[in-house]
Amino acid sequence: MIALQILKVIGIILLVILALVLFLLAVILFVPIRYKVSGDYRDSDNGYNLHVRINWIMHMIRAYYDRSRESTDILAKVLFIKVYPRPEEASGTLGERKPPSGGPGKIKYKISGLYDKIRRIIKMLYDERDQKAVQELLLRVKEILWHIRPRKLDVNLKLGMDDPAATGEITGLIYSFKPLYTKHLHYTPDFDNKVIEADGLLKGHIRLIFVLVAAARVYFDKDIRRLYNQIQKLKEQ
Repeated sequence: MIALQILKVIGIILLVILALVLFLLAVILFVPIRYKVSGDYRDSDNGYNLHVRINWIMHMIRAYYDRSRESTDILAKVLFIKVYPRPEEASGTLGERKPPSGGPGKIKYKISGLYDKIRRIIKMLYDERDQKAVQELLLRVKEILWHIRPRKLDVNLKLGMDDPAATGEITGLIYSFKPLYTKHLHYTPDFDNKVIEADGLLKGHIRLIFVLVAAARVYFDKDIRRLYNQIQKLKEQ
């Protein structure tokens, strides 16, 4: 009877541990990593400001990058623990660089090897399996880029050139693409002064589950792995 109660308690403990592991795994995979980038540029100030904010799991993990006209600051924290920057480490001494060696024979050998690599690359481009691998890889990269794209993008631009005619030409070119950016870019031409002023803000998020699924599809694709192995062989030669 006592043994059954002990086994019951052990089973409950194991179930609780399993539930916690699954919960943490779900948090890691599905809670988005949020990012925010803002900045501004003024040609009269001869510089720009850039601010990057990244946070994850209710700001438990966060990183900052601030670049101003005077200084640059980088900070990364997990809870209240600073993980970057770390204490400065003593830099090791650099070894002496050997002068390049080689004569006409070695140069001829390198040219021959380069020609052989180019020939093999061209052959790979005509291979149907390699073409399929490249198409699949580009598709996965496109999916990832679409997922991590900014959900919010606002840019304010004020532009003026020395010649008002040049300002007009640039303004006409920018307005010709207005349907593509009408919600994101606010442009103000200045025909009286030479000026470049800009500021912007973008926000987005990344879910690891999406990136991992796309990476797994790439990793387990036989054609992509075959293409990768061929490229590695070319590098080793």
